[in-house]
Amino acid sequence: MQQSIDTHAENAAHAHARTNPVLVYAILAACTIIEVGITIGAALPRQTLIPVLLSISFVKASLIALYYMHLRYEKALYGIAFIIPAAFAVMLLTVLLVG
Repeated sequence: MQQSIDTHAENAAHAHARTNPVLVYAILAACTIIEVGITIGAALPRQTLIPVLLSISFVKASLIALYYMHLRYEKALYGIAFIIPAAFAVMLLTVLLVG
């Protein structure tokens, strides 16, 4: 039993070492800049603007949950339990706000 716990701890340590949080931060910053640029600069119609902004926000929320809340290193079920309802919420908001 102790060997199993030690092996799990070693695997978790290796998994954390492979992920670069600065890269995730850079992606989040780029998404934020894109969101602000789309909102300020683009003259997109509301039917296009809302789904695009909600999609980018979903990507950002997923990255934050998976990397900074460490769901990526847990069982896949935990990540799926977050991502599927969040994706459904984004689709529902898109339909309600655009329609």
